[in-house]
Amino acid sequence: MTLRTRLALWYSGLLMAVIIIFSIAVITVSRVTLLQTVDQVLSSTVTSIVDSIDPLPVDGFELDGDLEIFFRRDDVFHVSGVSVQVWQIHTIDEPLDEPILVRSSSDLLDSTTSLDPNNLHVNKQVINSVMVSDRPERVLTQPFSLDDGTIIGVIQVSAPLTAIADANDQLLVITLISALICIGVSIGLGKWLSTHLLKPVDAIKEAAASVAVANDLTNRINWEGPDDELGALTKSFNHMMERLEGVFKLQQDFIGDVSHELRTPLTSIIGHLEIMDKYGVDNDSLDALHREANRMSRMVNDLLLLTRADSGEMKIDRYAIDVDAVMLEVFEQSLALVKERHLSINLERLEPVRIHGNADRLKQLLLNLISNAIKFTTDEGQIYLSVYPQGEQAIIEIRDTGIGIDEKDLPRIFDRFFQADSARVHRSDADGAGLGLSIVKWIVETHEGTIDVKSRIGQGTTFTITFPAVRVID
Repeated sequence: MTLRTRLALWYSGLLMAVIIIFSIAVITVSRVTLLQTVDQVLSSTVTSIVDSIDPLPVDGFELDGDLEIFFRRDDVFHVSGVSVQVWQIHTIDEPLDEPILVRSSSDLLDSTTSLDPNNLHVNKQVINSVMVSDRPERVLTQPFSLDDGTIIGVIQVSAPLTAIADANDQLLVITLISALICIGVSIGLGKWLSTHLLKPVDAIKEAAASVAVANDLTNRINWEGPDDELGALTKSFNHMMERLEGVFKLQQDFIGDVSHELRTPLTSIIGHLEIMDKYGVDNDSLDALHREANRMSRMVNDLLLLTRADSGEMKIDRYAIDVDAVMLEVFEQSLALVKERHLSINLERLEPVRIHGNADRLKQLLLNLISNAIKFTTDEGQIYLSVYPQGEQAIIEIRDTGIGIDEKDLPRIFDRFFQADSARVHRSDADGAGLGLSIVKWIVETHEGTIDVKSRIGQGTTFTITFPAVRVID
């Protein structure tokens, strides 16, 4: 069963349940209201009859146990649509063996049967629905008494319920017909609404299907509706497609870059192996093989590091470290990197500052940046290293007087395998595959820091790294 069909059925079923409950409520309220109206008429009639009865016993009669009931008004027995019976059930001294019908309305002159035989001896008002001569009647029974409180009789008034039953039947028919019409309309409306509301879902489904069939990640959904849940879903899908397209392109570029980077050393290795196979082993060929194998090993290790970092498997222990001490140690190591170059590495500013980090990773970060500066700085150039606190931040600066980075290349320098080969002025066996700055960025982000690059062609480059500093307690 499709989502559209389920949605239409749910909508129709819910509306059907509401209509049924509403119909039952309308019929119930109508019946109760009509019965209350009838009860009010009957209660008013009984009150009028009780008020018309003379005080008992009547003055001028012998109080020998017999009494006679008089009525001041006769019109109370001629209320339209209301039947009346007055029954005597007690004398002054004792109850009667059989109730005596004292007075009845004109429509009951030929009847000596009580309207409600089960309630002739009640001591309080009772309202009941009974069958009288095979027709439903609403009967109110009201006892009346002497001045001393002795109950001597009851008044029974009734009104037919046929009109109420007919009204309820008509209302039931009207309600059923209306309910059927509403249910039919609700089914049609539910189908229309489900079709209309699910159009964006259909578009998303078609877009997803096109991706699966044609590997087309450029599909987007044009949403012209309101900014509701479906609009948010459409935006989320388009954003997801943009992310997927970017990831897919990055994956393709990554595969292409890896293939390119591996092809060069592999080609060199194969070439030297062929030479060795043809002319024998020589030291130059062995050195070349070692050099290319080491280059491939460094690239594989760097790729493994970044892959583990991306997957979240790469965890580093962080603790309080003195950045100035780490910089001093790296400075001493970097002097060996330029022993064959006419370059000068200087500690421009070295002030005590502490961060929460990992010393080994911080050394790796600094060596990668210094190595990068060495590659892009001409002989007789200068490289300046600085560490200092600034407010609640620890600042690391590595500045060189090298050839600089083209402005159009600045946004890409942290991309994997990106290398400005045409601008490099010094190559060595330690050259990587363009992964050094990617590793630098990962280390900075892992330490909750930021890295900024400023460069001008021919004037050099400055890398500025900012870490949250740890307050030193004396």
